[in-house]
Amino acid sequence: MSLHNTYYKVALIGLGLSMILQLLLFLMVGAYLAAVISPLYPVWIIFFIVGWRKAHPRR
Repeated sequence: MSLHNTYYKVALIGLGLSMILQLLLFLMVGAYLAAVISPLYPVWIIFFIVGWRKAHPRR
């Protein structure tokens, strides 16, 4: 996995920020507001898959 691929960078940074934000919201505000961040996880997975397909195209 090469981090020169922008999709990988966006996916990993977005996933990290989402996890940190969700943890902070859970601890400071409550579980219900922290649950708002959960639908973003499939977006980061899709970005990771698009990056994988760009790095490893079919023949």
